[in-house]
Amino acid sequence: MGQRNCPVCESGHSDFIKRITMKAPGNYRLPETYDVASCKLCGMVYADTNASMEDYDWYYSHCNFYGDDSKYDNAGRYGMVEGLLGQFCKKDSVMLNIGAGNGRFEADLKENGYQDVMGIDPSAESVRKLKEAGLKSRVGNIYSAVPEEEKHKYDCVFLFEVAEHLLEPGKGIGNVKEFLKEDGVFMVSVPDYSCIKQSSNIAIPNYFNLEHINYFSETSLDNLMGRYGMCKVCQKREGEDLIHCYKNTDAPGELQKDYKTKEAVCGYFDARQGHAGRAAQIIEGLKRSQKEVVIWGTGSYMMALAASTSLMDCQIVGFIDNNKIKQGREIYGIPVYAPEFLAGSDAVALICSMLNSEDIKRQIEGMHIGNDFIIL
Repeated sequence: MGQRNCPVCESGHSDFIKRITMKAPGNYRLPETYDVASCKLCGMVYADTNASMEDYDWYYSHCNFYGDDSKYDNAGRYGMVEGLLGQFCKKDSVMLNIGAGNGRFEADLKENGYQDVMGIDPSAESVRKLKEAGLKSRVGNIYSAVPEEEKHKYDCVFLFEVAEHLLEPGKGIGNVKEFLKEDGVFMVSVPDYSCIKQSSNIAIPNYFNLEHINYFSETSLDNLMGRYGMCKVCQKREGEDLIHCYKNTDAPGELQKDYKTKEAVCGYFDARQGHAGRAAQIIEGLKRSQKEVVIWGTGSYMMALAASTSLMDCQIVGFIDNNKIKQGREIYGIPVYAPEFLAGSDAVALICSMLNSEDIKRQIEGMHIGNDFIIL
């Protein structure tokens, strides 16, 4: 018996796979440790966390960094779904995007002729920026009560890269059904964890971090939607992402056991075992030398290293992050700076990024400064 029931079938019986530990800043209000588990009944793989709905509400309202418009997150999302939009939507369709973030997708929709688009996001900062950009938006999340004037209003509801974050996804799907018109379409995208072993060169926190708590596959996503009477009418795959389209039937689907994802996740963890040692050795050397260090990156990878290595015993003079929302804040009581800070320091730049380390390397080289840098 775990702390959290299966988010798909609500069974309380699971198998332990791996413990994940991160050093989370105190203001995040999320537990630093959880177990990756698989449901004995349906095979869903998920985070068996003791975090509450209130904990996640706080985190996504106060520690949400997705509104940074300097990032290129979601830049290709419109292209990913353009064909599906042509199949299920018209230019005058009434649309809702749940988890709007930096609003790039809404802006792309408008630029391509879809004018009636509403975005909702739990971060007031994100919503402020959306409104400044002339995009319709309001503060809210997938669990918020559906306003009376928005019930059964939308021809299309989007939920992109959100479902993997939801503590109670079924409750959210119930709200989506209230938003949708009778013949409306629900488009949802998630990473496909049944293919994760192919990504064994990418650090664990990219997939298993403080935010990602549901590890879907085609089967488990259909199982979740089927429980709430949502029937898949179309799907496509874009890299590691699944994009499924559902319509409401009110007829529960038949539960199919997912046998692939647990095997894939276990294989991924096994393949990652040898990678952590190199980073730990580099960090131990910096600790012993007590050279001044600037850590470039404040995300999940850094938090995992802070928990599993002697990173916090190094002579850290600051953090750097390209995300403008993070700049000027503190993490573990240490300031977060813009990249220009490095130019005024002799510190070694320790690059802690799962996906963008080569880009950061080129950025440092382009600054034409003499600082040494190390990619972890």
